[in-house]
Amino acid sequence: MLNGIQNVLQYVNDNWTAIVIIVSLIIALYQKIKAFLQTSNEQKIENAKKQISESMLKWVSDAEYDYADLMKAGSVKRSEVISMIYEKYPVLLKVIDQEALTAWIDEQIVNALKNMRKIIEENSQDKN
Repeated sequence: MLNGIQNVLQYVNDNWTAIVIIVSLIIALYQKIKAFLQTSNEQKIENAKKQISESMLKWVSDAEYDYADLMKAGSVKRSEVISMIYEKYPVLLKVIDQEALTAWIDEQIVNALKNMRKIIEENSQDKN
């Protein structure tokens, strides 16, 4: 029995930094999960909207690239972006006023399209 205790103490002595790091990561993960579970749906929706605003340019660019061969495919591209949003943020399905949310998403898409066209224009001017 004393040999077993000695082995455990030797293991702890040899790996104390890894043990401290693992315990710290577990505590941090627990706190993050607890904080996430305590947030209300309204806060989750606001966080999702913030992240959507930051990612919209990429999604619009991806949809434009994916459907570049189709002429007049704006509604298809819009539908693709909206489906990506709901796939990544299912909490948005809990929004009571879906019409207002869709209007907000459409506004974000229009802003992203403006930004994308501006970037394309600046890049084409830089090449000339």
